[in-house]
Amino acid sequence: MSIRKEEAFQHVLCLHLQPHELSLAVMNKDSKKIRHQQTLAIKDFDRDGVTSILNEEYLSYDYHALCAVAGGTRSTLIPVDLFNHTKAEDVFKLNYPAPIDNLDYNRIPEIGIVNIFELPLWMKSLFVIKFPRIKVVHPATVILKGIFNQPTFTPKMHLVIEGNSFYFLITAKSKLIYYNRFDFTTIADLVYHVLFVLEQKELDQKTMDLFLYGVAPNWSSIDELQGFFKNKIRFGSGPENTDHFLLAKQLLCV
Repeated sequence: MSIRKEEAFQHVLCLHLQPHELSLAVMNKDSKKIRHQQTLAIKDFDRDGVTSILNEEYLSYDYHALCAVAGGTRSTLIPVDLFNHTKAEDVFKLNYPAPIDNLDYNRIPEIGIVNIFELPLWMKSLFVIKFPRIKVVHPATVILKGIFNQPTFTPKMHLVIEGNSFYFLITAKSKLIYYNRFDFTTIADLVYHVLFVLEQKELDQKTMDLFLYGVAPNWSSIDELQGFFKNKIRFGSGPENTDHFLLAKQLLCV
């Protein structure tokens, strides 16, 4: 571990819980750089299984802030003004069938949107008991905050890879034009979803830059993916803007 207990107050502990692993990063709150990163395999994806791997000594340090990305794959976005006059469950039912798990939400004031998502109670209570000061947010919340923390005026496509799924966003004139999440098995699956959305929205890919997150620039599938797009796929600089995007951009949530 490259951080000492007495300097933990200068850092933020960021966690990303997925069914097969828990990724974590210790981020310097001023430089916004990763000081330490680790991925822990999860054998049993339940409260006891996740709790059993949270025994690293440095996880109990007194950090400046703590944040965790967690929640189900089902989420929905709604304008803040509409959210203030309705119930989260009523909105969620319009998009997803029952059964519906415990619901939570994050406000994203940068774009006037609220993200409503499923967060099993065992996940929420696990984090709150282990880390009383922690803030729990959904992956889509971090993605939206991260993308809108950079220039979004010119038309852009954003692909955020997360395991065997990806988030697809289109931004233009500093607004969110399109957002959705898809599962994929092959690169051809991913490309099909993207091109179908562009066709339905009557958008020309040649007029937009394409940015990729969640994987490193040397990703094994980058050449295959590039073959389907006219413009060169772009990456941000450093792991904070590429493969560790979902960990690093949690700093925008605390």
